[in-house]
Amino acid sequence: MATAVSKIPEYVNRTRTVSAVGGEKATIYNSDGSIKTGKIDGWANIPYSDKQKVWNERCKLGIRFKPKYKNKNKKYVRGDETDANTANQIKQLTEQNKLYKRKIKSLSKVSFDKSVNKNDQDVKDIDAGDQFGGKASKKNKKSKDKDSILSHYSVHDYIYNYIRHIFNHSILRTCSQAINISSHYNYQISQIKSTKRTIAQVRRVATSYAPTSTTYGRCELDSHADTIVAGANCIILQYTGQECSVHPYSDSYAPKHNVPIVNVATAFQCQETGQTYILILNECLWMGDTLKHSLINPNQLRHFGTKVQDDPTSHLPLSITSPNDELSIPMRMNGTIAYVDTFTPTADELESCPKITLSSPQPWDPHGVKFVVSSILSQTTPPEWGCPDACDTYDDTIFNLSTIDRRISSMKTINNYDPDLQSFAQPDDYAETSDIPAIPTFQTTERHTDVSPEDLSERWHISLAQAISTLKNTTQRFLQSATLPLGRQYRADRMFQRKTLAGAWSTDTIDGRCKSHSGNRYGQIFANKGYFSKIYPMDKKSKAGDALKLFCQEFGVPESLTFDGSKEQTGKNTQFMHQIRSHGIDYHVAEADVKNQNPAEPVIGEIRRKWYRTMMRKQVPQVLWDYGMVWVSEVMSRTYSAAGDFHGHIPIQGVTGETEDISEYLDFGFYDQVWYKDNAGLDPAKAGRWLGISSRTGRLMCYHILTSNGTVVSRSTVQRVTQLELQTDPIKRLFNNLDTSIATALKHDKTYEGDKPNPEDWSDLISDDPIFEEEFNKVFNNTDIPEEDDYTPEVLEDTYVNMEIALPRDEDGPQFARVTKRLRDAHGVPIGTANDNPILDTRLFEVEYLDGHKASLSANTIAENLFAQIDNEGNRFVLMDGIEDHRTDGTELSFDESFIVSSNGGWRRKQTTKGWEILLRWKDGSTSWERMKDIKNTYPLQLAKYAHEHKLTSAPAFAWWVPFVLKKRNIIISKVKTKYWKRTHKFGIRIPKSVQEAKLLDEQNGNTLWMDAIKMEMKNVRIAFEVYEGNIKDLRGYQHVDCHMIFDIKMGENFRRKARMVAGGHTTETPSSITYSSVVSRDSVCILLTVAALNDIDVLSSDIQNAYLTAPCRERVYTTAGPEFGPADCGKTMLIVRALYGLKSSGAAFRSFLADHLWDIGYRPSRADSDVWMRPAVKPCGLKYWEYILCYVDDIMVISHKALQTMESIRSKKFKFKNDKIETPTQYLGGGLTTMVNDDGQSCWAMSSDAYCTALIKTVESVLEKKGLRLLSKCRTPLTHGYRPELDATAELKSDGVQWYQELIGSLRWAVEIGRLDILLEVTLLSQQLALPREGHLEQVLHIVGYLKQYPKFRLMFDCKAPRVNETWFLTYDWQDFYRDAKEAIPPNQPEPRGNTVITSAFVDADLAGDKSNRRSMTGILMFINRAPIHWYSKKQATVESSTFGAEFIAMRTAVEMAESLRYKLRMFGIPIDGSTNIYCDNEAVYQNTVIPESTLKKKHHSIAYHRCREAVAAKTIRVAKQGTTKNLADLFTKILTTQRREFLLERFTY
Repeated sequence: MATAVSKIPEYVNRTRTVSAVGGEKATIYNSDGSIKTGKIDGWANIPYSDKQKVWNERCKLGIRFKPKYKNKNKKYVRGDETDANTANQIKQLTEQNKLYKRKIKSLSKVSFDKSVNKNDQDVKDIDAGDQFGGKASKKNKKSKDKDSILSHYSVHDYIYNYIRHIFNHSILRTCSQAINISSHYNYQISQIKSTKRTIAQVRRVATSYAPTSTTYGRCELDSHADTIVAGANCIILQYTGQECSVHPYSDSYAPKHNVPIVNVATAFQCQETGQTYILILNECLWMGDTLKHSLINPNQLRHFGTKVQDDPTSHLPLSITSPNDELSIPMRMNGTIAYVDTFTPTADELESCPKITLSSPQPWDPHGVKFVVSSILSQTTPPEWGCPDACDTYDDTIFNLSTIDRRISSMKTINNYDPDLQSFAQPDDYAETSDIPAIPTFQTTERHTDVSPEDLSERWHISLAQAISTLKNTTQRFLQSATLPLGRQYRADRMFQRKTLAGAWSTDTIDGRCKSHSGNRYGQIFANKGYFSKIYPMDKKSKAGDALKLFCQEFGVPESLTFDGSKEQTGKNTQFMHQIRSHGIDYHVAEADVKNQNPAEPVIGEIRRKWYRTMMRKQVPQVLWDYGMVWVSEVMSRTYSAAGDFHGHIPIQGVTGETEDISEYLDFGFYDQVWYKDNAGLDPAKAGRWLGISSRTGRLMCYHILTSNGTVVSRSTVQRVTQLELQTDPIKRLFNNLDTSIATALKHDKTYEGDKPNPEDWSDLISDDPIFEEEFNKVFNNTDIPEEDDYTPEVLEDTYVNMEIALPRDEDGPQFARVTKRLRDAHGVPIGTANDNPILDTRLFEVEYLDGHKASLSANTIAENLFAQIDNEGNRFVLMDGIEDHRTDGTELSFDESFIVSSNGGWRRKQTTKGWEILLRWKDGSTSWERMKDIKNTYPLQLAKYAHEHKLTSAPAFAWWVPFVLKKRNIIISKVKTKYWKRTHKFGIRIPKSVQEAKLLDEQNGNTLWMDAIKMEMKNVRIAFEVYEGNIKDLRGYQHVDCHMIFDIKMGENFRRKARMVAGGHTTETPSSITYSSVVSRDSVCILLTVAALNDIDVLSSDIQNAYLTAPCRERVYTTAGPEFGPADCGKTMLIVRALYGLKSSGAAFRSFLADHLWDIGYRPSRADSDVWMRPAVKPCGLKYWEYILCYVDDIMVISHKALQTMESIRSKKFKFKNDKIETPTQYLGGGLTTMVNDDGQSCWAMSSDAYCTALIKTVESVLEKKGLRLLSKCRTPLTHGYRPELDATAELKSDGVQWYQELIGSLRWAVEIGRLDILLEVTLLSQQLALPREGHLEQVLHIVGYLKQYPKFRLMFDCKAPRVNETWFLTYDWQDFYRDAKEAIPPNQPEPRGNTVITSAFVDADLAGDKSNRRSMTGILMFINRAPIHWYSKKQATVESSTFGAEFIAMRTAVEMAESLRYKLRMFGIPIDGSTNIYCDNEAVYQNTVIPESTLKKKHHSIAYHRCREAVAAKTIRVAKQGTTKNLADLFTKILTTQRREFLLERFTY
């Protein structure tokens, strides 16, 4: 509006009404299309319909003209039909002006008075229940903002109507008045404008320039400027890091060099609404203050989808419309120039105003833009090439042949061509202003554009699907442009810090098969399971150490490294081992002559395949193998893969943790034909071959180029040779001569014409290299070779192979089968596509059934059957079909050993099945040997019948139980489960039970997966054992303990095999004093996360890897080494010297060890929570505060402004973090942690149990599904309406139901503990029935689970903002005469309070006689620090109270004790407390008796609670205020509420 008012004189001049002359037809429209509302000449001749439009427009604006009567019947004509007196019109406008002045003044005064009064009223009427955040606070804030906006809108409407009235009634004589009016209303309008700008909350745009004053200017449309030019009315949002040279059209002006390319913003204010919009213009030339206005290229806007209507002859208004039609910006005309008035935005406007993007953020190339050709134009004859109109509208791929002929003829192919120089002469004036090839060929859009997936697929030799995924998962910020100097292109260099690379890495030496052009014979390759690889060429094997050094410098230090045992690597004094030792790399040497033990070997094979394929397709000389393999490796590491450890990522992204920019690799494929320039781009262009990225040369995008004389140079001025150029004879001859020169220089004679190579030319490689022979045959036999699915089977770990599950077979139903291999097509390419989602995996596998029949099944079918046969842990569920056989292992009892003497001297049988195994036949057709102990417990009747039929009932393992089973057959049938969980398999993969069995399984499967897992575990755990060479009898005070391996399958880690060495700690006697483990309390975590936000300090967390093994063992135990220790140590006596997993003392040992190191770095444990460690610190701003370390076993959380430095100091003390990760915590104590922004814009921590509850729901649903049941779909409240657990009279649960009920209650209680306090009361009520639960209780527990499913999202924010407190709520009295010595107990050893203060608050409530069976009352308490909920409490009172007064006083006493406990913990954490704890209750009698000293107690049995609370008030520990029941938040925890009531309370402190 301010902008509009400032332009009134110009606008009035342009739109004023001019009397019609010369018989021109009268009109009601102004020149801009608006309807006239002033005096209109020729009114009598205007049609009635047009008059109606004028009257309606006047009514809208509130304009009234006095009628002028013309006869006695009082019929009148309107003032327009008479010769209206100009003086009367001026008088009329003046009166109208005064009227609006009075209205605006009164409205402004009323608005201001209301706001003041409202604030005063807010202080009096605020309710404590509304001061603790939650969703309700956001609603209230929005409502207040809306009221404020509406009040200002009423003022704005009057001003807007007034100004528009002036515009439409303006005549020349009233211009001066209009100018005075504008100056009079400037202040009011600016106020309204700034108020309205705070309405929209938009994400802040990071600016590199903040204007100190507002600069106004025009944004003019200029189609002659091929790029947007930003002037003084814009501000810079971002520098793109690119520059260019700007050449004016007139030779009289000098060109301007090094003009930066920027993204800018300018502000536009809508005259209709007064709203300010931020217009974002990307890819602009920055002129700044040297240009008072900005130039807008309309075609650059159109290319982004912005609609530009700049045709003044069109019936449509001049406008710029955003791509999504969100905003239409009207334009004005000044002569022939269309423009928009804009100004530089302020910082507040950038933050609060809506943002409209008008041009694309992608690099802008005006010469490479294509617009769709009009269908009418495409049917006509192509226009002349030089026609400007044609260039704008016609497809530039349709060119004029005569023009091309003229350009080709200008190449001077006869006089200027020099075969020795391999270049063309070039005009001097052309060379200085262009970076295109020296040959002045015709322009094309093909040279440098945004790379399409098809282009990338062709250049990288990958599939189209991979190309699409690669472009989607990477960035391409620095694409080259043919229209600007190459000097503006910069490489996206990565600055690596020396870090540890997590996971298993491997390295191997690749043989180049010949000496390369650069003198290299070998290459050292580094790879991981995520399909990342890096090759370093070298001239001899002994330089493997230098390669390792370079790898560590460039990417980081591998956590573990596997390599072959070659002497160049494993020798004592080799550079390689020196690097291993200096970096502390954990290494493993692969066994000699064992295939595929080094994971780098299949990666080498894959790189060879891709290199050979490229070499033969493009006829690359073999001596360039080092450049070629490096390029193949780099492309593989930047190509999207659905396999590997980094599912759905680019391999290099999994190593660096950053989204990879692949700009350097997009323009060229290996051995592509290119133009390059010497002498920093000043020499003429020459022909060459592209060999890859020259990453260690210069700061520009620099490439290796093979020249005509066979040398390799590094150049940054490089461009593609287009297909159109290659179709011209001179260019063809040029590159043919280039290839001939290269072949001569490099002695490369393996060239061929057509699609097929000559086998005789490659006979040496075919005979010596099987991989080359395989790739050669593919090229020779098939010109259209399909690309492999990401990687070949040797690299892709087919984890379905060797699975054993029941699979469908014809019409016979499922039968037991084994997956044997993955199928390939006729060309050897694997069939189908891998996918992270098993159901979408289309790979084909061969399966073999028990009878030898083979079939092919897709991976999704195998996965479907697999998941239908396993439980949540991956164990396969099958039904027994029968018992086939039995056997013994030699350890079974003989008849003489089967009896023992009882205490009364008699004989009785030993009850054992030791040494017996039973062969079972399963319903899926498979068979397996199982321990008799397991079968007896699961199928006792079937096993007893089998023993009777085979005359085994007298055997010691059967005699003690078979007769009893047969006798009690009918009873047993009704009670025994008929299902057996086959624990021998998990996810279809057999689980070994011992090291020997693991080795046997590896031999059967032809791999070493289980033994690798064992070796990895032993490598980590071996430090816990020490060989004892002495006599065992000398180990006095030592206890023997068995150690064994347990095995598992990690499905989420690509079915990784896992082994864990554990000790049988349950067999040792350990003092309870050394079995303690560090477990920080939940409320300590909540308190300190709130303090972290309050003091604005960082929070980081990490897990200590193999935590227990870092600490010395506190027990005296030993074991005997098993086969997992290796042949050298097997059978030896081993002292356990580290805190091994499984020992009872390991937790306490680790805590003591960690405590010693925390003490060394200056931390001390808090006396309030010994697992919270503190250290004083000072922030750079001077704020004193405490740093904290929270310990939960091996989980460490650091709260400090130097959190990373503290973490590093912990790591330096012999601790290692899992995956070497130090990160912002996302979960703690089982709850999810996120950050939220409170009402003041501060970032605060929030906790949720969403993930935990989701897992609980899935577990319950899986159990119910097996029973044919499901959860209720609509559970609006946790319990069924009207249900009382204590009155439930349903049947009691059986033993298995009792156990499940207790497990569910435990799970729900932990959900409450980590944030789901909306079910606190209901879980508390059902927890009181744990001893004797009934069926109805279980149904209500499942109802709670259904409620969690219906309301899965629930968060508590630890809001550091202080609540608003009205001091008039709290009465102050002199307690000297009643509690003379009352004062709060301050801990004498409390640390110095540091940091910002906190306010403590509590809501308390009680439900009288809430339990209908014993009439006990419920206490509910909710405590806050500032606005962060810390404690939530719901519990039945210990005594029966006969009055509400008594129940409320008991609850108040509990709240006082909790407040004192909280205040003690805060003081011992060094957190300053602001005043007393504010306690809010809703019982008037309790409130009066607590805060008024003179009150007396009538019932003596309340005296303890009475005096306890009053003394706390006298000591100023607490102060009590009356809170209405409606907003007493503790009401949630005492009584079962309706849905509406629950939501009303919850939204006041939860999110």
